[in-house]
Amino acid sequence: MERYLIPGVVHACEVMRLLAKHGTGMTSQQIESAISLPRTTVFRLLRTLCAQQMLEKREKKYYCGADLMNIGLQVISADRLHQIAIPHVQRLALKTGHTAHLAVPHHGSALIVEVFDSPHPLKVASRPGMRALMHCSSTGKVFLAFLYYDNIDLIFAEQTMEKCTDNTITDVPQLRKELQKVMALGYAVDDQEYHPDVRCVAAPVRDNRGVVVAAIGITAPASSFTKTQIPHFAAQVKEAACAIYKDAYQLEANQRSKTG
Repeated sequence: MERYLIPGVVHACEVMRLLAKHGTGMTSQQIESAISLPRTTVFRLLRTLCAQQMLEKREKKYYCGADLMNIGLQVISADRLHQIAIPHVQRLALKTGHTAHLAVPHHGSALIVEVFDSPHPLKVASRPGMRALMHCSSTGKVFLAFLYYDNIDLIFAEQTMEKCTDNTITDVPQLRKELQKVMALGYAVDDQEYHPDVRCVAAPVRDNRGVVVAAIGITAPASSFTKTQIPHFAAQVKEAACAIYKDAYQLEANQRSKTG
């Protein structure tokens, strides 16, 4: 076993993987035998995982729990959403003439997962895999406004608000005012806050429960994306976000009808 692995976490993962393969459930004795652990260790693992709703016990058998299955569904849903969003990101870039991107929340940042470059020579673009700061990127502000607003104080007590340009917001009260505006308008703006002479706008993408799971936006040089154009481009970005939601909802409805 590697030096920095936590044995208890490793064993918990083993138990969850084991039960995922046995849809008919397993007794504690069967689990003990399968992973070769002492009875007391297995007992503590099962009690902990059941308390966290990762597992559930029915009579004498243990099964995958509601929270574990929900996590799996969320991962599948996120990947499906990404695939659904790709043509909409491409259309948004072609329609606006600016680079379009899709981002998801990821460990305190906005992770860029898809980019379609502007068709024009003058362009500004992030690359897939880039992690953007939350407080000064348009996608990050979307997540702060619609997912993490109630935890803003906690988030920025643990990390500093880096000042990237003269326009960057670096204090929590001002950021809260900005996020309230984001919630009211339904879109967020990075007005030369992350990079000088670069302007961005992003809108939330929701799943069928209404939860924000991604953000779609555009990025362009401030010279070709002027401040007066923000409402116009914001409307197009919001339209793209809505189209992704509709396609995802329709796909899920079709799948339900096939299985129902």
